[in-house]
Amino acid sequence: MIDDAQFERLVLDTQDKALRLAHAFLGDWDEARDAVQDAFVKAYRHRRAFQARSSPGTWFFRILSNHCRDRLRRRKVRAWLLRNAAPEAGDPGDAAADPGPGPDRRTVNRAFCRDLAAALGRLPARQRQVFRLKAVAGLTLAETAQTLGISVGATKAHLFRATRALQGALTAWKDEP
Repeated sequence: MIDDAQFERLVLDTQDKALRLAHAFLGDWDEARDAVQDAFVKAYRHRRAFQARSSPGTWFFRILSNHCRDRLRRRKVRAWLLRNAAPEAGDPGDAAADPGPGPDRRTVNRAFCRDLAAALGRLPARQRQVFRLKAVAGLTLAETAQTLGISVGATKAHLFRATRALQGALTAWKDEP
């Protein structure tokens, strides 16, 4: 069980990492903030069920990861429904996706982010999860392992494979500053 003082400490200790993790999953800062807030509310409601088999931070990151995955599933269902409800209509986001040409650097950054997102999307799910938790959210190997319910050795292996695959997929960007 987590008391109110411990929960307050949990929020203060994890909120920055939690926001980075949610953004890594969802790709939108506003949605990430909403997801973190929802996950903290859910964790608070279930704080009495915490059994201390892991640290409170690990317990919370598992709640947040599951919540973000649920949001992504709902997003995919909504997109599918919109596409199939009006197939003759174009994607409403296409017109607003690129407000116009910007400086060269901004264009390059956008292209790199697009390539990185595509490369991440091609990784196996477990490698992608480990990479997001470790490299993006900044969790330690042990925290990442506990959050995903796998060993530290497996976490290291997944991180190594993910990093190697991303390096291979992004070789064209090797010489970019």
